[in-house]
Amino acid sequence: MFRFSSLKKNIDSLIAAAAGFFIIFLFTRHGGIGISPDSVVYLTAAENLQANGKLADFTKDALVDFPAFYSLFLSAVELLTGLKPLLFAPFLNALLFAILIYLSGNIMEQFIHRSKWYKSAVLSCIVLSPALLEDYSMLWSETLFILWLLLFIMAMHRYFQSYSRKALVAAAVIASIASITRYAGITIIAMSGILLLIDTKLPLRRKLTDLVLFSLISPLLLIINLVRNYVVSETLTGFREKSISTLASNTHDAGWVLCDWLPFLHGNHEAANWVAIGIIAVLAFICLEQFLHNGRMANYENMAAIFSLLYISFLIVIASVSRFETLNSRFLSPVFIPLLWSGSSWIVSISQRSNQVIKRSLMVLGTILFLTFQWNQLSADYETWDGVKDAGIPGYTEDQWTKSEAVKFIEKDSLPFRKNYTIYSDAPDAVYFFTGRQGKYLPHKDSDWDVQEFLNDPHCYMIWFTDGIDPDMVDMNFIAHVKKMKLLKQFSDGVIYEFDKNE
Repeated sequence: MFRFSSLKKNIDSLIAAAAGFFIIFLFTRHGGIGISPDSVVYLTAAENLQANGKLADFTKDALVDFPAFYSLFLSAVELLTGLKPLLFAPFLNALLFAILIYLSGNIMEQFIHRSKWYKSAVLSCIVLSPALLEDYSMLWSETLFILWLLLFIMAMHRYFQSYSRKALVAAAVIASIASITRYAGITIIAMSGILLLIDTKLPLRRKLTDLVLFSLISPLLLIINLVRNYVVSETLTGFREKSISTLASNTHDAGWVLCDWLPFLHGNHEAANWVAIGIIAVLAFICLEQFLHNGRMANYENMAAIFSLLYISFLIVIASVSRFETLNSRFLSPVFIPLLWSGSSWIVSISQRSNQVIKRSLMVLGTILFLTFQWNQLSADYETWDGVKDAGIPGYTEDQWTKSEAVKFIEKDSLPFRKNYTIYSDAPDAVYFFTGRQGKYLPHKDSDWDVQEFLNDPHCYMIWFTDGIDPDMVDMNFIAHVKKMKLLKQFSDGVIYEFDKNE
């Protein structure tokens, strides 16, 4: 389907891909792949699908908070290999990262203005990206989503080169899969609609026909996923609390991440709002200028800019409507490569149209920017390596958890948990990951119904992990004095309480 450059042109991409593969293997060498609470959901949904054909997480509830594809993917790999996801995940993620790097190099071979030096420099930035290394060291759906993004823009580029319906259908299918890998994949569908609408080289009748075709295919899997979610839970994407963060604070959080990616602003979070607004404004200017100049946005560089603009804006807006984690590097990582292209490709294009004096000046400027950018990345990578080489990737496979006093106690079944007792925890995913015991999250302070259900529970345990504290949940004072639970066991990093209304 895709026309790849010759192997000879992509030796540098293969070398970079091999380096990326090795780094992920090195990072996950100590404790294996990184496991977060989200990872436990993906993992248990994949395992439950294998065991009983149900797409349900560790709580036995249907998987609705996250789209279905990543768990389906893990389940399919488990079926093919006969291995549990925790065993094959380091190799799988290393392979996905290597493919991502190779595709990035292949795409840069098709930029309007190409340079071997530029390509090699950008590939090295991708290989050493702290944001991407974090993603591919963890069991997260971003590892697939970013790959779908690159495959999508390759398909759309092919479509705009030939206006082939096959390429358009391929792009629509990829966009559809991306939207059930992460719900934010809706930005890819939106991007496609914009690209088709603003293209001035396509006759109106053909444009409308292709737009209808794309609109019928691209949201199909997402619609199926949402309908299934509603059937099993009466919600489209799970229970979503109203956001308590403002548009300004979310802009600041996004800018915080972008500051950490940039060499001269790393750690200078006072400028975060202005950095986020400035980058959005520059991306908007690039998109507008390119459209007015060319009447379309059909090349790779422009598609990178329009996706970056849509994705960053979407995250800031949706975080101001729906309540979820603070915008962090993980959430913004899908725009790392597109932003890198948008922010650097101009050096090559200007250089190739300029005289020798300007070329030399741009070469010096480009070298300074590259070296400072890489120094910033290498400093962050070294800090990460210093932490993971002896303790493992942060999360439930890290020594801090695997060697936890509280974890070791519940793993050994030292406490005779009674069968009819509910187990509550600030990290029930950790309880399930280490023991296989099903539990419930402690109630959120703002949810009166959940709090009352907890208070009315006649027989229960509460396992509190110091590292799992969530300020939105009821606290220890509530547990000990309102629920009046009895202390059973105290650890250096946790505590276990019991409640029996008959005692």
